[in-house]
Amino acid sequence: MNKPLHPSLLALRARLAKRPRARVQLPGFRESAVLVPLLLDADAVTQLLYIVRTSDLPTHAGQIAFPGGKRELSDTSLEDTALRETSEEVGIAPGRVELIGCLDDVPTPMGFVITPVVGVIHGPLTLTPSQREVAETFTAPLHGLPNVYRHGGHAQWQGHSYVMHEFHHEQRRIWGATAAITMQLLHLLDLVELPPRKPGDIR
Repeated sequence: MNKPLHPSLLALRARLAKRPRARVQLPGFRESAVLVPLLLDADAVTQLLYIVRTSDLPTHAGQIAFPGGKRELSDTSLEDTALRETSEEVGIAPGRVELIGCLDDVPTPMGFVITPVVGVIHGPLTLTPSQREVAETFTAPLHGLPNVYRHGGHAQWQGHSYVMHEFHHEQRRIWGATAAITMQLLHLLDLVELPPRKPGDIR
């Protein structure tokens, strides 16, 4: 049985349920999903779980990411994609995850549209990372991330414009789509303000 959620996470779930979610469809881009894992310890301290992908993967090699991947035909929903990939990559059983909603879609220069699925996991938790896909895992305190944020300006890729974000946490640089997803989450929790976007920005 799920434990009661912290008031801030109850507010997040209510906000995600009420807001219109931005869905993105771009020609040639593939559907994918990640789990944005909020880990709660006994003192209700919230940590975000990240993975570091192995260096020999065909896409996103060596990058910091959330667990996830492309949607398979057997996945009945993008939430199922996120849960399946998380189970395969770090060994978190779907039944351990309390889903509380989805963030806006995030397109990537590699031709994927990511649906970020926010899920709460109560500790203690033992991870079993996939040796083929995950080089390591680490956590970052949710309320500490605004203090290590840097605006990375704008970038152009294949005719699309992106707002760039960075978080520098304990010698690690969280950037790209993972930073954009992190930024969305922090904004919805009223922990940061989003920088202005230019007309035509798709992220």
